[in-house]
Amino acid sequence: MGPKKLISLLLTFVIGLVLLRILPLGLDWIKAGIASMVVVTIQLFSDLSLVNSSPASNEANGRLPTLRGEMRLAASLQEAIIIINGQQKMIHINPAAHELFPNARTGSSVATLTPDDVIEDLTQNVLSGRRVEPLVYQIHDPVERHIRVTASTLKTTIEDSAARRAIIVFYDVTDLERANAMRADFLANASHELKTPVASLLGYIETLNGHAKNDPEARTKFLGIMQQQAERMQRLINDILSLRRIELSEHKAPTETADLYLAVIAAREAVTPMADAKDIQLLYIGPKALLVKGTQDELVQLVLNIIDNAIKISPPGSEVRLNADLIHDWQAELAFSGTPLSDSSARRRIVSPPQTGIAYAQLRIRDAGPGFSKDHMPRLSERFYRIAGDRNSQEKGTGLGLAIVKHIVMRHRGGLMIETAQKIGTEFTILIPVSHKDGTPDTLHDADKDQVLLNFTNLS
Repeated sequence: MGPKKLISLLLTFVIGLVLLRILPLGLDWIKAGIASMVVVTIQLFSDLSLVNSSPASNEANGRLPTLRGEMRLAASLQEAIIIINGQQKMIHINPAAHELFPNARTGSSVATLTPDDVIEDLTQNVLSGRRVEPLVYQIHDPVERHIRVTASTLKTTIEDSAARRAIIVFYDVTDLERANAMRADFLANASHELKTPVASLLGYIETLNGHAKNDPEARTKFLGIMQQQAERMQRLINDILSLRRIELSEHKAPTETADLYLAVIAAREAVTPMADAKDIQLLYIGPKALLVKGTQDELVQLVLNIIDNAIKISPPGSEVRLNADLIHDWQAELAFSGTPLSDSSARRRIVSPPQTGIAYAQLRIRDAGPGFSKDHMPRLSERFYRIAGDRNSQEKGTGLGLAIVKHIVMRHRGGLMIETAQKIGTEFTILIPVSHKDGTPDTLHDADKDQVLLNFTNLS
C-alpha cells in the first residue's frame, strides 16, 4: 500500500469516527452512510496485516493472514459485525452482533443467522467476487426490527478461494422504516378519520353564516356540536402522535423501574369525574406496590386507556374492578387459568409474553359493559378498528386506544390477554416483567405486602 493511500484511508476513518460522535441521533440516514466506512477501514487493517508477512510463506503454511487488527476494530464499533471465511463459516462475531443474534456461534455457518437464505445468498455472491447491493430484512423476535445489511470481501494475497474472507455489517434502521410506515398510515387512515368532523364543521360554519346567523338558539346548539367535533379531531391527533412515539421506541425495552400500582392511582385520578357522572364504582384489590421494568408515564397511559374505555361502555350504577397480583413463575398455561366469564366467552392472547418462567406483575381490569361477539376478536388492536353498536355516537373513540395499549405492552416485553362475554362484560389482563436487582425481584412477595381494597370513588 502506498503512503498516499494509507494517509487517505486513515484520514477517512478519523473523520468517520468524529462524525459518528457529534451527529444527532435523529440523523440515522447519515449515520447509516458513515457505517459503510467500516468496511473500508477494516480493509485497511487487513492490508496492514500483510505488510510484514510473506505471501509465499502464507501460502506454504496454508494459513490465513492474522485477523487481530480486524477483530480489535470490529469489537470497538457499535454496529453488528461478523467476519466469515470462504466456506461461509463465522470466524469473528463482535459484541453488537452477539446482541443482535444471541444464537450465533463462531465456526457455525452464516446460514444459521436467519430462517431464510437472505444472508447466505448475499455472502455467497460476495465471496464469488460479485458486486452486491445493500439489503434490508426483518427480524421478528422478540419484536419487529428492520436491519440493513452490507457485505464486502477482505482482500488477501492468497489466490486460494478457501482463504477468502468477507465482512458483514448489520445496521438497525427500524426507526427509519417505522417512520416511513407511519407517514403512509397517517395519510391513508388519518385523512379518512378527519374527513367526517371537518365536513361537519364546514357545514355548521356555513349554516351560522347563513340563515342561522341571527338565531341565538341555533347558534348555541351548533357551536356545541362544533366543539365536540373539534375535540374529536384533537383526540385523534393526540392518539396518532402517541402511537407513533411508542412504535418508534418499541424495539428498545425500558431499563428503569416503575410502579404499576402508582400508574393505577394516576389513571384513577384522571377518570374520577367521568366515573362520578355515571355513578360507577372503581374498585382496586391488590398490593400497594408493584415494581416493574417500565416507563411510568407509558404505564399510566396503558392503564388509563383501558379504564377510560371500561367506564364509557359500562352502564350507570355499575362497577369496574381492578385486581393486581404477582406471578413468580409465569407459564403460558396460566394465561386463562381462572374461571371464565361465561360458558360462551371468547378469549384471545393479543400479545404473548416473550419469556416464561420469570416473575410478572399482573393487572386484570373488568368492566360491566355489553361485551362483544367472537367475530371481533381477530381484529382487536388494529389501528382505527371500532366495534359498531357498542357505544352511542357521542362516545365513539378514535379506534387507536387498544393499539396504543398493545404497543406499550410489546415495548415492555409483557403480555396482553382479553376475555369477553356478551351481556356480561370484558376483562383485560396485563402482564409486565417485575423489576430485578442483583437477580432478585424488587417487588416483595405477596405474603409480605398489604393487600388493599380501594373504592376509588370515595378515596380521598
